[in-house]
Amino acid sequence: MAFFPQSAAMEVFEELLPQIQFNSMDRQILTIQLLTLFVPTARPPKGVELVTSGPQSTDPQRWLPTIFSLWSFNLRTSVFDAYLMNLVTTLVLEQRGQLKLTNEQLRFVFASGLHFFNLPVSRGAATLPRNISMQLRDSSGVYRMQAGAGLPLKEERAHSFARFIVYTMHDESSGGTLELFEQLVQMIEPFYHPSNNGAWSGLLARFLRHLAKELLQRSRAEAAEDCEVPVDARLSRSVRRRLVVLVRTLAMLLLFSKGEDSVSMSHSTLKHLAELEPDLIFRPLLDTLYTAIDSVTETHRMISAMRALAKLATTLSTFAHYPEGAQHIAPLLTLTLPGIDVNDPTKSYFALSFIHNLCHNGVVFDELLASGDMPEVRSMSKESVEEMDESEPPEPDMNQIEWATRASTAQFEAWIDQYLRRVFALMDNLSSSQDTSNNTNSSADMKLVLMASYSIELVLKQCGSRYYPMISRLITQFVTSITSLSAVEGMHKVVNAFVSALPELAHASLLSLCCERIAEEIDNGVGLTPSLSRFTRTHSETTLIWFATMLLALVECSDGQHLLKYKSQIVHAMKLLSGTCMSRHVYNIGGQMLHCVMLTLTSTTPCHTRSVPESVWNDAEFRDNHFRHWGKHPNVADDSFSLMWHTPSEQEIEFAQELMREMVEPRIGELAAFIDSADKRELSNTENVELNRLVWVLRCGVRGLGHLVPPPGTTIAADDLTDALVGGDDANGMPPRYRLDRQVPGGYVFTDAGSSEYGEVMDIRKRAGLATAQALQCVVKRGDGNVENIKALILLGESVVCYYAVDRPQFTSKRRAWNYGIEGFAMDNTICEMPRIYASRRAQLTQVSRLFHNTRFMPASELFSDISAQIAHLCLSAYSEVRSYAVSALDNIMAVVPQIKYPLIPMFVAELDARDESNPERMMGALRMLDSLPIRRACLRDWRFFPAMVLALCRAQHEDKPQVKTMIRNTAVTQVVYVVAPVEPVPPGPLLEQMVNALDGANTDVSVAVAKSRETCAQRYRYAASEYTRLVNELVGILRDAGTTWRFAAIAGYYLDQLTSVRTAPEERLVGALAEYLTSDLMLFRE
Repeated sequence: MAFFPQSAAMEVFEELLPQIQFNSMDRQILTIQLLTLFVPTARPPKGVELVTSGPQSTDPQRWLPTIFSLWSFNLRTSVFDAYLMNLVTTLVLEQRGQLKLTNEQLRFVFASGLHFFNLPVSRGAATLPRNISMQLRDSSGVYRMQAGAGLPLKEERAHSFARFIVYTMHDESSGGTLELFEQLVQMIEPFYHPSNNGAWSGLLARFLRHLAKELLQRSRAEAAEDCEVPVDARLSRSVRRRLVVLVRTLAMLLLFSKGEDSVSMSHSTLKHLAELEPDLIFRPLLDTLYTAIDSVTETHRMISAMRALAKLATTLSTFAHYPEGAQHIAPLLTLTLPGIDVNDPTKSYFALSFIHNLCHNGVVFDELLASGDMPEVRSMSKESVEEMDESEPPEPDMNQIEWATRASTAQFEAWIDQYLRRVFALMDNLSSSQDTSNNTNSSADMKLVLMASYSIELVLKQCGSRYYPMISRLITQFVTSITSLSAVEGMHKVVNAFVSALPELAHASLLSLCCERIAEEIDNGVGLTPSLSRFTRTHSETTLIWFATMLLALVECSDGQHLLKYKSQIVHAMKLLSGTCMSRHVYNIGGQMLHCVMLTLTSTTPCHTRSVPESVWNDAEFRDNHFRHWGKHPNVADDSFSLMWHTPSEQEIEFAQELMREMVEPRIGELAAFIDSADKRELSNTENVELNRLVWVLRCGVRGLGHLVPPPGTTIAADDLTDALVGGDDANGMPPRYRLDRQVPGGYVFTDAGSSEYGEVMDIRKRAGLATAQALQCVVKRGDGNVENIKALILLGESVVCYYAVDRPQFTSKRRAWNYGIEGFAMDNTICEMPRIYASRRAQLTQVSRLFHNTRFMPASELFSDISAQIAHLCLSAYSEVRSYAVSALDNIMAVVPQIKYPLIPMFVAELDARDESNPERMMGALRMLDSLPIRRACLRDWRFFPAMVLALCRAQHEDKPQVKTMIRNTAVTQVVYVVAPVEPVPPGPLLEQMVNALDGANTDVSVAVAKSRETCAQRYRYAASEYTRLVNELVGILRDAGTTWRFAAIAGYYLDQLTSVRTAPEERLVGALAEYLTSDLMLFRE
């Protein structure tokens, strides 16, 4: 960012240089910071000549020697080195190749850069330029910072040095950057060896990655048509290849390093280099990887090889970029099969990641015929291989490459067979969260299951139709032969991947089978015993749970048309599971099935897709030469994505309405009647199970209505969802975040508020809300009850208020998945091509963003406020599980209906007051809510609530429970860093006055609105100022109170420290208290 024009450089130096005082290190650092910030480094615009002399000079050669002279006085001072290195690097970069440094200046920068790494070799004087080594030998350690000390720079030191090396490299002249870098590599190469691990390892690895990335960015920029760098200043191919070989030498040493970070950096480095010169990287790398994968005695080498393959999979398999890589795909897939091993989750994860990345890059698993005999392969001596590193790469023999690639595809059939068998074995042996009450969603096993299921989905999408019978046979055989509860969750994801990739085949193979087995088990009495346990199940339920879970996976497809054929079977199975069974785990599956079927039938969403459109996939030319299309991705600006969207048909809408009337609406009346009859009596075990089943099925049914009507709010125009959702200027980042004050089209089924269908759905939601509010009120009034039923009612209340096809956790999960995927594919922020599979996921996330955006405009109706108030009371429950559910639900509700939180804040603050009926459990619930993000933000910016919250926290020392005290301190510490004193509104400047007057000429209401806003701001400031004075005096009183313990006095002191402002006159009591604490026995108060 340039603050001054190029002609102001000499003025900046005249202003700042006299302020440098060599007897004051702090003053020098401040001046250097200002110099780095204000010296203009950009080159004059095109067509403007350089001014080489005079006070208005724009030539950096006039002042660059001054920088090096200043630098020489403080060489080996980390702060100086970092800031001045950044300044010189920025200058070189922005001069666009038109600034040449002398050899002495280059050597000076290299000496300083070597010092960054804190290597033993850089601590002697031998590495410094001869003319300054002697005079700084004795004083060099005076200002030296500790190794690894952070500097207030945007870029790290190694990054600046790497950029300097890349952008000063222009030719192969003697004494130039290339020669100095070769000497640097010889000097630091021993420190890259795996046996030479130390504090420098991480910094050296990051330096290497920055070098490769900057080299790639410079090469791409200079290859662009609009490049402004002169031709003679651009990086030549020979220089680039020499630089790639040098960096490759160090990266290959890091490949099997002891540190995880160093190994990861080496993979990134090799990936960037492979984008530039693939022949220089893959030739030695593949030899190393083949040997490492075959190794059975050095497991760490195999894991590193798997990680490297996963990282470089997209570059290796892009045929247009590196044709020779296509013939290695099938052999590498076969060799990595042993990596899918249940005994080594890390190795399995990276083996599956390799497959996952290949599929995203468009690799097709289909056998091709190799015609004729194998072409003659050109032989190469060792000398010729070494010569290839120095010379231009020869043209690849396309005939030999094509024949070898076609011949290698014969391995795909055996590979798919073995791959599926290994994944099934993996799922069968991994632990399941259903076997324990602990939450294992974040465990390594669960991550491995997710990666395995997603890789299966991609493989099935990308494989040829000749393998479909084998795939169907294998999956059906495993589903019917194994009914292990330890594998049920993993196999659910496998079947879900099967139906996502090949829905018609999956339904034909498994759906009728699952429905028959479910009916058979229930007819035999399985699942009819009342039980509320989520984890303890009888052995007889194993088969029923297995096939019910598989059926649940089968109905979770993206196109409801596939379900219409099996309508009667699906409805019968759902009624058995959710209406007949009394085992909690079984009817939970039935409720989830109802939710999934209704959303599948009514949702507007992109269909699951392959790497190419269906028209291309079915083209004979593509099927015979699919390897030529590997790595070809559409541009985000064109229409070649051809994404298919599912929009509900009339038959699907009718099916969803039938489910709503038959399975959702009756549950509302049943719940209301049940609550009325059980209001004043204890429930039996069977009645508790019946209530839990009613609440759960109703919740799933309400969530299934999400796509039928939009949330209550502003009117939505007609929907217009097209492939354009994946285009636009923001196509390389997150989906558009709508910053509108209205709802947007979301693909809802009924949008006409006057239609009977719209009214029917809204009436069902309203009646469900009234029944939920009645049930919650009964629970709060009684103060006791079954904990599981209370938690179920909380979840039902949350769904009634804020679930319209998507909620905040689902949106956050989708966004994280998108970020993870795009970060793994993109190499920089200039991505303009995207795999079609990613485009489909981006369109899906865009649609989810629309739906989530619409939920944020719902009014705080009386019904919503009533449900939220009841959940707020449950946040203060004596049961910790109930508190956790209630806090999470209320947090999600406040995120979509912000107005709801304001009446609840005084209730939570009042729970911290000292009184006879004070309860530590209620205090913990109140503290959790006060620390939630919506309430914390509201309290910090609104002086109606802020003083009461602060005083309540500082006076809550009456409770001795350690957990409560810890929560009070954590809540205060989290909030105190954002506390500020009120600031008086600043009168508008003349420019704003002119704008208001200009607008006032066109609209007479502008001046009235501006005057009203000014008065509102003034009133708010006067109120905040009076509350500020009262709060400060109260906090001072707490400090001076002899009964205040030192912990709570410290909290009050924290708030006073933040509230003290130079813009606000200090209160007299505050000044007196500060004077008293200057002589306190506690260091905390003296400070």
